[in-house]
Amino acid sequence: MSVLHLDMSVEEFDNGYFYVSDLRTFARELGIAVGNYRKFELEELIREYLRTGKVPDRKPVPPRKTGTVRDVLKEETVVTNYVGDKKTKAFLLELVHAEAPGLRNKSGQWYWLNDWRRKRQGARECFTYRELAGHLRMLMQTRGRLPQIPSARMNNFITDFRADPANTGIPRDEVLKAWNWLKAQPGPNTHHEFRNLISSEES
Repeated sequence: MSVLHLDMSVEEFDNGYFYVSDLRTFARELGIAVGNYRKFELEELIREYLRTGKVPDRKPVPPRKTGTVRDVLKEETVVTNYVGDKKTKAFLLELVHAEAPGLRNKSGQWYWLNDWRRKRQGARECFTYRELAGHLRMLMQTRGRLPQIPSARMNNFITDFRADPANTGIPRDEVLKAWNWLKAQPGPNTHHEFRNLISSEES
């Protein structure tokens, strides 16, 4: 496991694997406001600091305060106190299917919708639930797979590992062993790197 330190390079950071709790602690040491940033967002901010030596000026989106009234779920409502529960998702899907009946869900759609929403709110932009549903429809209509979730390195590794025909039939516990072995090695934590390392050992 790599160790986070102030003098590390961006390459050293990218080649390491760090838990979100360690990233939060390190970000605070750098003077970065942690807020409710997700893992990959913390990685982006830390990477920017290591590259420039300056604390990024971006601020996290304030979470909805406990006890505050959630947004009224209407098309024209401006997104302010968003709650990503079943009720909200059902409402957004209702708006989507009104425009595109029969449109099927796509893996990762809620993650990327939330990512789009948070970025808009972080930029203090004003947008409605109609626009939010429009972006969801665009995600659902995207050809092929949506991009992998940036922070989920283990999940991305497992997905790519299982997509490799050479790994057909390998049980999950063996896949996890491969992941644990990979993240202990220097270099990127990707299935491509795993194949390279295995090939090197076999040659």
